[in-house]
Amino acid sequence: MKEIIEQLLFFFSLAGCVGCVAWLVLHKVMRGEDRRISDRLSNNDANASSAVRGTQSSGKSAGASLISRISTAASSPFMSQKSEQVSDLRKKLGMAGIYDPAVIRSFIGFKLILLFGGVLGGWILGTMIGQPLIGLSFGGLLGYMAPKLWLKSKVSDNQKQLNMGLPDALDLMVICVESGLTIDASLQRVGDELAMAHPVISREFAIAHTETKLGVSRQQAFKNLSTRTGNANVGSLMAMLIQADKFGTGVGHALRVQAESMRIKRQFAAEEMAAKASVKMTFPLVLFVFPATFVVIGGPVAIELMNTQLN
Repeated sequence: MKEIIEQLLFFFSLAGCVGCVAWLVLHKVMRGEDRRISDRLSNNDANASSAVRGTQSSGKSAGASLISRISTAASSPFMSQKSEQVSDLRKKLGMAGIYDPAVIRSFIGFKLILLFGGVLGGWILGTMIGQPLIGLSFGGLLGYMAPKLWLKSKVSDNQKQLNMGLPDALDLMVICVESGLTIDASLQRVGDELAMAHPVISREFAIAHTETKLGVSRQQAFKNLSTRTGNANVGSLMAMLIQADKFGTGVGHALRVQAESMRIKRQFAAEEMAAKASVKMTFPLVLFVFPATFVVIGGPVAIELMNTQLN
């Protein structure tokens, strides 16, 4: 019994160490990207250029730098030499709102660290239950898939925030354009106004405006915004703005129609979620609520019947 307790303590200590490393990498290396991009966009044009390219900031803490170097060193032997695979990972990170090129190496290294940690933890747990190979396999699979699942969740959350903030951004753009501002000035003003309500859409508009200030053509900046986010609604908006800029037509009415269309889509999505709620509540009700209700209602009746039969 004592040996089993010691093995359990060792396993939980090891799992805690792996979890701490994972949390530090996610919190310090990846989630700090939004703050670093916002800080660079608020600086002068030279610093804004480095923000668009997503270079690392000098204010990174020593602990995060150490973890980043470890994950980068771990990923070096496993970095793909094919540009297609690296571009695919960079595209997914961009859709998640992470633009630092160094995060690619950190992500691969972090995947390997979790892989070995999962293999070790799974082997220990499998040894305790008498199935070391099964524990090793499942532990390695879980450790390898955890970063992918995190990235998928991050992409989904970023896309959701873009869809939620785009109708409000279009409303503000309509007001700005109809009041006499240019498209570039409208993007800047919308990005400033929505910084707190919708920080994701504000960041993307700010990056697009910064690119135009650095000499990138307006159409190319709009294309970059559409490619960077990978969002269908943003792509539709950027295509409309590119056509308006190319042919010199007014964009006020087109923006208003686009905003109304996206608001209707958001309303339909909310109604769909509300309709699904009743179906999703069926299983918890049947499994947990109804049995307890039957016990409360039928319990006294059953007790009375039993007492009557005994008497």
